[in-house]
Amino acid sequence: MTSFEELHNLKRLLRSHGVGLSNWTEIGQHGFSGARIYQQSNPGGASYILKVTSTHTDWIMRATSDQRCREAILANSPGVRDDQIDSPAIGSTQDGAVFSILMHDISEYLLPNEMLTQHQLKRILLGMSRLHSLAPPDGSDVPWCSIEDRLTIFMPDPEKLATFRIANDILRGWELFFDYAPGDVGDLVRSLFDDLSPLKSALGRLPNHFLHGDLKLDNIGIRPDGGLSLIDWSMTMVAPAAVDLGWFLAMNSRALPTSLDDTLSAYMSYSKTENRLRESHESLTILCGLLIRGWRKALDAESGEPSELLWWCKRASSASNLL
Repeated sequence: MTSFEELHNLKRLLRSHGVGLSNWTEIGQHGFSGARIYQQSNPGGASYILKVTSTHTDWIMRATSDQRCREAILANSPGVRDDQIDSPAIGSTQDGAVFSILMHDISEYLLPNEMLTQHQLKRILLGMSRLHSLAPPDGSDVPWCSIEDRLTIFMPDPEKLATFRIANDILRGWELFFDYAPGDVGDLVRSLFDDLSPLKSALGRLPNHFLHGDLKLDNIGIRPDGGLSLIDWSMTMVAPAAVDLGWFLAMNSRALPTSLDDTLSAYMSYSKTENRLRESHESLTILCGLLIRGWRKALDAESGEPSELLWWCKRASSASNLL
C-alpha cells in the first residue's frame, strides 16, 4: 500500500505540496482507530506523516458516527493556527472510501507516555486553555463529534465494542467498576449510560468551546517555543471544555506530576471560565472523565491501586446534585 498507486487523489495532493511519492515507510502507532500511519524522512529536508483511513477500518470513525472523516475536513480548513497551539496538518483528500491526511512530521516533539515535568504540564494546560478560548474554524463544514458519542464511546456495550482491540478489557473493567464503586455512583453511571440527557442538560449550562477531543499524551507535542502541536483530531468537537478536560485527567493521570485536584485547579486558573461557573465546570469534568475511563480505574483497583478510583467516585458523588 505504500506505493499509493490506486489512490489517485492522494498522489495529486502530494504533488501539489511538493512531496515525493516514494520512500514512505509504515510505522507502528498506539492509537485505537486502526488507521495506517506512514512516514517519509528526508535528511536535511522536511519530513512528513501520512494518515490513511476509512470508515470500513477506522473504529473511532464508526463509533462516533463519522461518515465524512471530520479530521480530513478540518485538515483542509484554516484549522488551528495560533502562536500557542496548532495542528501539523497540511491538507487531505479522498479516494472513494479512503481518506488521506498529510502532515508535517512532529514526531520529535510528541510526548512519551511517562511522567511529565511541572514545566511540561504547565505548557499543556496553558495550551489547552488557549485552544478552548478559540472559535471553531470558519468556513468548514466539519461533522463535529457529538457529546453523546464522545462520552459513551467506551460504555459497556458488547455490540458497540465489537472488533475494538481492547473490548475485553473495557467490558471486564466495567464489571469491576460496578463491584467496587459505591452504590450511588454505580447507579449514577448506569443511569447516564441508559439516558445521557441529564448530563447533557447540565453541560448545556456551560459555554461551548473548540475541543480537540482526544488529549492523551501520545497526541500532544511541545514545540521548541513552548507552544503545543496536536495530532489526531478524529473526535474534535464543539462542546463545554469539561469534556476535553475530563478525558485528559482520566487518561493521563499516572503521568501527572501533581495531584488530580491540583491539576484541575491549575487548568481553571489558566482558563477563562467565569467564577460563577467554576464549581459546575469542575464537577462536570469529573463526571465526563468517569464515564469515559471509569473502567480503567476499576482495573487499576483490581490490581491493587484503588486510590484513584476512590477519588473519582467521591468527586462524582458530590457532582451528582447538578443533574
